[in-house]
Amino acid sequence: MTPEALTLQTSPIITFGYVMQIIFSLAVIVAFIYVIGRFVLPKLKITPTGKIIQVVDRAFLEPQVSAWILKVGKKAWLVVISNKQVAKIDEVEVE
Repeated sequence: MTPEALTLQTSPIITFGYVMQIIFSLAVIVAFIYVIGRFVLPKLKITPTGKIIQVVDRAFLEPQVSAWILKVGKKAWLVVISNKQVAKIDEVEVE
């Protein structure tokens, strides 16, 4: 047999350096996840769903023009929003 084949047949030996390398790699990954969760995600400012104003439905009519049905309490309104103005069209009934 060739020397290369003999080295492939031996079982790997787990050394102290190998274990320390695995522990160090795991610590780096955990630290990276902590930094992302602690500092980066809060800056994204993901807005939670509102308790007072709810978006019932929306439809895009044209580029930069959309119609929204907004519900506040028990009332709902149809609102059209463009890049230049916001217009309340009418009060609507929502189930």
